[in-house]
Amino acid sequence: SFLAPNHPATCPKRFREVREAMGQDSVDRDSVFSNYKSVFSRQFAVSLAVEFIGVMFFQILGATAKKGMEPWVNALALAVWIYTAANISGGHLNPAVTLSMAFCGFFPVVHSVVYVILQIVGAILGAVITAFLVPGASLQMGDGGPGCFDRTIIPEGISDRQVMWWECIMTFTLISCVYACGVAKPGHGSHTPLVVGFALFCCAGSGGQYTGGALNPARVLGPLAAFGCGDDIVGKYLG
Repeated sequence: SFLAPNHPATCPKRFREVREAMGQDSVDRDSVFSNYKSVFSRQFAVSLAVEFIGVMFFQILGATAKKGMEPWVNALALAVWIYTAANISGGHLNPAVTLSMAFCGFFPVVHSVVYVILQIVGAILGAVITAFLVPGASLQMGDGGPGCFDRTIIPEGISDRQVMWWECIMTFTLISCVYACGVAKPGHGSHTPLVVGFALFCCAGSGGQYTGGALNPARVLGPLAAFGCGDDIVGKYLG
């Protein structure tokens, strides 16, 4: 051959590695959270079912955690369901994750819209099921329902603005972890779901004492629809 041994045409794999090392391709689109298929594929339908079911069970498990165990239960439940869903849907399980991926160009807009709808519906069904699983709970019972983010979980002296900023800080921490571990190279591979769970645990153990630690719009809207709770403060959790 007239080409040098390290010419791109004779060694494409090595050329890609060098190019990536130079920062020209720093994102692995086959990584955990950017895993997706065509909207017309059977795989996409399965992905929607997994996101729906994953958020539903995450809602049930998180809302019924024993007092004092909330950070552990929510963190481990999230890690378990990301592990379960990762190879099928990408394991978003959170509209904030899905929308941030779409905004940054790592996930298609059409996929994202449908994902968010199914995530919210999954959380609503999870909250409805919770109403029948927890003694004393009932649909449309108002503030204080299991899994609700309302005035009953916000300590006295905490302002609405503080609630909003705590949620912003904690959600940013969670999404930063998602990007660092599950989107950008080199990432952390199969450890990603566990690390994201740890991020939720840290946030729940910190600002969670002031807001309940939502970090997930679906987890706020699900109980709101099922129990009618927190309607006067929902904007602070979503904002």
